Formats: sequence, C-alpha cells, structure tokens
Amino acid sequence: MSPTVHESLRDLSPATFASKFIFEAVPYIFDDDLDAYIEWKTELGASLGVDPRAIAITGSAGVGISLNPHNNLRPFNEKSDIDVAVVSAYHFEIAWRHLRSMTGSERLKLGRRQREACDDHRTRLVYWGAIASDRILEIFPFALTWVPALNNVAGRDPTTGRKVHARIFRDFDALRAYQLQSVTAARDKLLAEGSA
Repeated sequence: MSPTVHESLRDLSPATFASKFIFEAVPYIFDDDLDAYIEWKTELGASLGVDPRAIAITGSAGVGISLNPHNNLRPFNEKSDIDVAVVSAYHFEIAWRHLRSMTGSERLKLGRRQREACDDHRTRLVYWGAIASDRILEIFPFALTWVPALNNVAGRDPTTGRKVHARIFRDFDALRAYQLQSVTAARDKLLAEGSA
C-alpha cells in the first residue's frame, strides 16, 4: 500500500515531495490520466504561447491537499480552484515591466484588490520570481489571449466549472524555490500538529 500524501509530506524531504507530487506527477484532479493531462496542457500552452512542458498544476488540484498553511492542509474539494504555474521568462518580464512602470494615477484607477496585489508583488512575489496574475491578469498586455485561454480550459474536463488561475514564474528555479517554500511550511505545520 502506498503512503498517503500526508505521510509523504511528513516523511519525505521537501525537495523530494515537490518532485514526486508537483513536478513529476499527474495532478490529483486528473486521477492518474496522463493522456488527458498532456492534452489539457498542450491546449493551454498553445493558447498562452508557452511550451506545455512549462506548465504545472499546483495547489490542491495538483497534490490533493492545499499546501497553504492558512488552509490547514484542506483536501481538494468541489469549491477548489485550479492553480497553474507557467514558467515563461518572456511573460514574466512583460508583467514585471508593466507593474514597475505603472504611474500613481494608473494605480488609482485599479480596484482595491488589484492595488493590494500590485503592492504584494513589489514587496514579496517578485522577489520569488513570481507574478500572481489571479487578481491582476486583466492589466497585462497579454491579457487578451490569456484570459480566454484560462476560461477555455475551465470549460474542459476535468477542470470544468472551476476557476483557473495562472501564476507566472521567471524560470524553473523560481518555481521550485516557491513550491519548496510552500511544501516546507505545510510540512512544518503537519509536524507541529503531530507533536502537539
């Protein structure tokens, strides 16, 4: 019998866990159907203008549980979104330059959540080589292709009816570092709860 994802999170190193459950695995939502996952990624990659190999499903749709420590390792469920990591130096650079060049008056036109997201990028996310486009995708020059692309895969099994969010990473090293941070935090929380 193979270990559960909780046992693997507890027993494996964060790097091994990330490789086994995020980078080298068929995502949880695809229920071990590699062909369906490749088709889904290929369609999305073509629509986004990125190589499908540079796309990974993360979060609870990828692993089966949320690695966000604030979500208490919540299992993937009917309300869960689909978090997609897209490795693209090209799109990262466009988004980063766009955020950096926004004037004060341009920022004032944004909604509160979008302004907060812009601030979060300046203080945290860009440090990790990540652009969390879920709240600000519409402001980027490539939004005209990315928004319909994400909406289209949200209408395709097994992601039908779920919100699909993309997080853009500058390179694979940034993606791995970001995921290792999440895995380590989730592992620490699991171990702390186990010892309590």
